Amino acid sequence: MESIGYFFGRVFGGFIDRLSDQLRYKITDIAESKIRETVESPFNKNATTNQQTTTDSQEQNTKS
Repeated sequence: MESIGYFFGRVFGGFIDRLSDQLRYKITDIAESKIRETVESPFNKNATTNQQTTTDSQEQNTKS
């Protein structure tokens, strides 16, 4: 009887360990991507604003 319990403990214990590792990896991956988006967002917004400002000033120079 102990050997059956040991067998199921090994099988399901390993399964649960692998599942928790996968979940931990997925949660970490999602968190890192959200942090990256948050950090890069102001830089991307400034770059877009600067590009629009440069384009607007170039258009004004060609009209003058």
